[in-house]
Amino acid sequence: MLQRARARRADEGLTLVELIISISVMGLIATVVAAVITTTFTNNPMNELRTDAAHTLKGLVTWLPQDVDSTPPTGFNLDPNVASGCTTSPGKSLLRMEWSEAAGGVTMRYVANYRWVNTGANQLIQRVICSGTGAGPLGNTAVINASGALMPMTGAWAPGNLPARVQITTDAATGDVTLVSFDVQTVEGDILHVDSAPKNPANTLTPTTIEAGYVPVTTVLATTTTVAPTTTVSGSTTSTSSTTSTSTTTTAPPVCAVTGLTMSAAELKNTDPNGNGKSAANVGVLAGPLTITATTNGACSGLDARAATGGANAELFRNFSKVTGTNDFTAFFPGYPQGSSELWADGDRVITVFSPTGVAVGAVTLVVK
Repeated sequence: MLQRARARRADEGLTLVELIISISVMGLIATVVAAVITTTFTNNPMNELRTDAAHTLKGLVTWLPQDVDSTPPTGFNLDPNVASGCTTSPGKSLLRMEWSEAAGGVTMRYVANYRWVNTGANQLIQRVICSGTGAGPLGNTAVINASGALMPMTGAWAPGNLPARVQITTDAATGDVTLVSFDVQTVEGDILHVDSAPKNPANTLTPTTIEAGYVPVTTVLATTTTVAPTTTVSGSTTSTSSTTSTSTTTTAPPVCAVTGLTMSAAELKNTDPNGNGKSAANVGVLAGPLTITATTNGACSGLDARAATGGANAELFRNFSKVTGTNDFTAFFPGYPQGSSELWADGDRVITVFSPTGVAVGAVTLVVK
């Protein structure tokens, strides 16, 4: 009897407490093993080198191909003393690229300038970009780090010298740019390489978005007219000939147009950021939210709103969102307290609607009081 009872308890398996302890021990073992594997891979010299290289050149690898693709053969400049053409030109120029896009009767200029900058803590490559019309300096300027810390640059520098060797390869027959390459030297002394082959043979890019007022090109619709054959008899020889002509038809592409703009409120009060009523300067946060709806003809790929608030933040930007199943777009300006950093001054505040390439396609006025 005693032996049967002991055998029955041996077959009963683990208790709940024993099961919890077992799972905890297995989890602890798995954590230790994972940490060991991660440390092994991280400290592997080859993996560490690849990680450092990827981090150091992340910006160049990301932006250089698209900038090179956009630039025509005449748009590359290796002069280290050239200004960016934007509102800021830090350090020395490594490579300046410029291109233009014509749309809606307006030619927009774009600049991407890779510059060697000493930040005080590090020396690195920064990408300065801007866009606009006219002689410049162009607006919409942004400065982005395009590399990690690099070997310090000392003395005079030429495009073919390290720690930032920049080379442009051209076709001897046509003069077209076939390759743009960067060799940069890290603080550890390693030389990393990035290159890109341009694919843009034109001096001006074709429009990416059709704007109001865009003049379409002539499109050949392959309309063929065949003239009845004529027969010529000469002696005993008979020949038959016919002529074919091709006509062309000009068709207008779809043009982005805003047919109507409405606001959820024509007038709104402003309140100070703490919600205590108007400030002494009559500048504050909108007391309520504002939604702007733009009705289009269906040919617009996107819109954005720029509000001249008159407040400390000067101008606000909002992207419109497409209303599913319609040709409408909406932009939302939050009121108190969500928009607590968006200060509006009393008065008539113009909100202008722009196309993706910066062409104004409509405007509304909000009365703030």
